[in-house]
Amino acid sequence: MRESPRIEADDIKSKDLDRAARRLAVRSRREATGLFAGNYASAFRGGGLEFEESRPYVPGDDVRSIDQVATARTGEPFIKRFREERNHTLIFALDTSASMRFGRHGHSKATAAAHALALIATAAGRAGDRTALATFDRSVRTRVPVGRGLAHTWSLIRATAAAAATPEGGTWIAAGVRDLLVRTRHPATVVLFSDFRDRSLFATSGEAGDLRKALAPLMQRCDVIAGVVVDPREEKLPNVGPLRLADAELHGQTVVLDTGSRRVRARYHAAALARRRRISIELRRSGAEALWLRSDCNPLHALGRFFEERAGRRGRILA
Repeated sequence: MRESPRIEADDIKSKDLDRAARRLAVRSRREATGLFAGNYASAFRGGGLEFEESRPYVPGDDVRSIDQVATARTGEPFIKRFREERNHTLIFALDTSASMRFGRHGHSKATAAAHALALIATAAGRAGDRTALATFDRSVRTRVPVGRGLAHTWSLIRATAAAAATPEGGTWIAAGVRDLLVRTRHPATVVLFSDFRDRSLFATSGEAGDLRKALAPLMQRCDVIAGVVVDPREEKLPNVGPLRLADAELHGQTVVLDTGSRRVRARYHAAALARRRRISIELRRSGAEALWLRSDCNPLHALGRFFEERAGRRGRILA
């Protein structure tokens, strides 16, 4: 897949929200084609097959598909053709807390998540799947109910752009999960985009509990994909001397690190890797699929690989 233009932060933060959302929608339509759309359709199969037409038999066709009625009526062998009946539902949950603002100019975690969400929503719309959206920080901020069609996809992308324009508040993933549980009455696939910087996620006790406990009720009803969004500077410090770091979700909480120290940089990197491993382990144990996204990379490529691998796994299961 060739590199596509990035969604700039100025696009999302523009005063003209419709223009920003339209650019996001146009880029998503351009990118969510060809192999990407095919891999998506294979990764999320429909619920059954629907008869489409009968056509004349040609050598190599599966004889089990012969249309006995048409063959008897015409005296020539005919084959039944079926198409996949799409009745799949994708529900997007987008973390729009303050920590999602982090990133270089034009490459924030919120921007990357919005881009990825729009790509999947566009591919889902092309495949005829239903989609819905919930955005959250400490509580649910925006809801777009389940629907399908071009107008619905546009509404969902516009709501995504609006929510990603103003990341604020703390992170409480359990709040988003609880809202989804109330509103999800039928099996669906939930795609949760977050940086998972929720202090309650890995606690041994507390109201929200750990990550597995937060996701467990949703996993009983839905297939969950966790889109974990990271920024390179969260995992590796630059060598720029004394650096003051502030917690976006805890006002007044700052710390100064001497990034000129190799030991400080190594400890920071080791802590980041340990956090990444813990998230991966907890997601795997919960039964959710992890999709790792970087704020400095086009999400098209990571999504393409994910759908291709998921389609391959589904194909092996069905074989």
